[in-house]
Amino acid sequence: MADPTTGSALPHNRVRATARAAIRTAIPVVVWCSATLVFSAPAAHAQVRSHTTQETAPIDPRLLNAPSPQMPGPDDAAQEKAMENLRAAAQSATTPSRGKSTSPQDIGADLSPRDAAWLLGLMALHGKAMPADPVQAQHWFERAYLLGNPMAAAGLAWCQIDGCGAPPNPALARTWIDRLRKAAPGRALFLEWLLANQLAPLDIARPGPLDQAQPAPATYPAKHRDLLLRAAQAGDCHALNELGLENLAAGRLDIALRQFHAAARQCDAAANNARLLAERINAAKNPSTTANPNAHTEWLQARKYHRGEGVPANYTEAMRLYQQAAAKGSREAKHMLELIYSRPGPQGGVDIAWMQQLAALEIGADGAVLQQAPSSGPARFGHDPTPLYDLLPSQWRSAPRAMPQAAETTVR
Repeated sequence: MADPTTGSALPHNRVRATARAAIRTAIPVVVWCSATLVFSAPAAHAQVRSHTTQETAPIDPRLLNAPSPQMPGPDDAAQEKAMENLRAAAQSATTPSRGKSTSPQDIGADLSPRDAAWLLGLMALHGKAMPADPVQAQHWFERAYLLGNPMAAAGLAWCQIDGCGAPPNPALARTWIDRLRKAAPGRALFLEWLLANQLAPLDIARPGPLDQAQPAPATYPAKHRDLLLRAAQAGDCHALNELGLENLAAGRLDIALRQFHAAARQCDAAANNARLLAERINAAKNPSTTANPNAHTEWLQARKYHRGEGVPANYTEAMRLYQQAAAKGSREAKHMLELIYSRPGPQGGVDIAWMQQLAALEIGADGAVLQQAPSSGPARFGHDPTPLYDLLPSQWRSAPRAMPQAAETTVR
C-alpha cells in the first residue's frame, strides 16, 4: 500500500494497523444505520397503515357500541310507541348484516337494524316525528352504514356536502359518493353535481343599465351540466327536476313539463312543479279576449316578477305591469289588482304579506281562482328540501303525492 501523502510504499505492519483502525471506525456507522432502519420501518408502516385505514374506513367501527342520542318524540302516543320500537330495532345489532335492504313505508314496520337506523337518520334530518337534528341524523347514517345499509352512503355524503353540525368536507363527500355509485348511480351523480356547484366560484354580476320593462334574459344553463344530464339519464328525479326548472326559466315549457312529469312519481317537488306548469300552459292556451295582444304578455311578465320565477321577486315592478296589462284590457290583471287592493296594508298601501299569498294563486279570465297550492306543500316552482327527501316513507312527506300519469323522460 502507498502512503497517500508521499506515494511511497508502507511497511506491512503499518498496513495491517491502518486497516484495523478503519474497521473500528466503520462498525459504529453500520450499526447506527441498521438501527435507524430497524426502528424507523415500523413507524413508516404505521403511518401508511393509518392513512390507508382513514381512506378505506372513515367511520370507527367502535361507534356501533356507543350510546345513541335520545330526542323528544311526537306528542301522538301511537307515533311515540312506533318511534321507540324503531330506536330499539336500530340498536339491536352490533354486527353488519348482509341481507337485502327494504324500502320502509311505515315506521311501525318490522325493519332490520340497518334499515331502522337509516330511517331514523332520514327522519332526524327532515324533522319528522322529532325536531330536526342534522347531528343526530349523521349518527344514525353512520350506524346504518356500519350495519351494512348501502344507501346510508347517500346520507353521509349529504352531511359532508351540507355540513351536519360541522363544516362541509368536500374530500370526504367524494369518498361517500364513490361508495354510493354501486347502490344508486343516478343519486351519486346528482350529489356529485351538487358538490361541484358548491365548490364552483360565484358568478359576479356585471354593472350596466337595467330596463325592467323588458323581459328578463334567459338564465344560463346549469354549471357542470354533463353531470346533471348523466344523473337524469340514470333516472334520478332530482336531476330531472333541475333540468325542468332550467327549461322553465328558458321558456321551453313543453320540455319542462315532460321532465317534471318524469320525476313526479318519486320527487314531490317535481309533482308540484308539473301541476303548476300544466295550469300555466292551460291558462296561456285560453287567454282572455283583450283589445291589445300585448296585454297578455305583460300579464305573464307581471306574474313572473310577482312570483320571483327566473328573476328576483319585485312587487313594485309586478304592480306596474299589472296596471299596464289591465289598462290594455287584460281581465286577469284587473282581477288581480282588485284582489291586491281588497286588503290594504296598515298605512293604506300594498300589504306585502297579502302579496306573498296572492303569488300562489292562478286567476282565470272571469276572475275565478283556478288553483291555489295547499299550505302544506310547496307554493311555487322549486326543489325538495334535500336530495334525500324522496327516500322518506310517503306518509312523512308533506308535499302532495306524485301524479298517477307518467310521461316519457326528456333530457335536454
